[in-house]
Amino acid sequence: MSIEQLNGYQTMGSGKDLVLIHGWGVNCAVWQTIAEQLSQSYRVHLVNLPGFGGEPALPDYSLEAIAEHLLNKLPHNAVWCGWSLGGLVATYVASHFPERVDKLIQVCASLKFVEDGSWLGVKKEVFELFKVGVNKQPEKTLNRFLSLQAMGSETVKTDIANLKKLLDDQISPEPFALIAGLDLLNDVDLREEFKQLTMPSLSLFGELDTLVPVANLKMVQELSSSNQQVIFKHSSHAPFISEPKRFQQVLLDFINA
Repeated sequence: MSIEQLNGYQTMGSGKDLVLIHGWGVNCAVWQTIAEQLSQSYRVHLVNLPGFGGEPALPDYSLEAIAEHLLNKLPHNAVWCGWSLGGLVATYVASHFPERVDKLIQVCASLKFVEDGSWLGVKKEVFELFKVGVNKQPEKTLNRFLSLQAMGSETVKTDIANLKKLLDDQISPEPFALIAGLDLLNDVDLREEFKQLTMPSLSLFGELDTLVPVANLKMVQELSSSNQQVIFKHSSHAPFISEPKRFQQVLLDFINA
């Protein structure tokens, strides 16, 4: 498969433009295996968030600044697919720059990662503990977070090994970007923005995900009656690693519809 460098990021394949945005603590390499498959049908763009994968961090690490940074590099109109923190970025772009997003795919990406009343999520102090860990033992903390991606998955050991293999020899994230990314996960709430979306959207959940509870699915449906949802029964937080064939088919069905 031919991989090109375009505006500082990787692109492969041809056809409709598909943007893949990674989550916190990793980089675009996590998509490599699934991207090679998807590139048989689409022109896939693998971008690194600022401060990850060798991409310089931004002094202003707001969703607005990140969105503008990415939009300056990417095609005018594309399907945007974001995993976890990347899903927040993709949803923000879809909300504020709808003319740039043909369809939105959220992969285990909560609209609000921290619990809030009946809205289930991560306890706020968990992200604060990760911030302490990043400052004191960054490598150990990132390895712990990688393990969380697969915790509960039926193929947990294989999933963790596959994630680590994809990220092996990759450039370490910048500490500032790690802390700023945790602040976004702690603070951002895009539920109101999500209600206003007009383009087709798809939310993917892992049945065994401990970070983005599938129990929120009903509330996501209430926010947007047009949103489609798919549950990956054997996956935790990374269905593209745990169930790659089904993940690919789900994306094909949604994008081509």
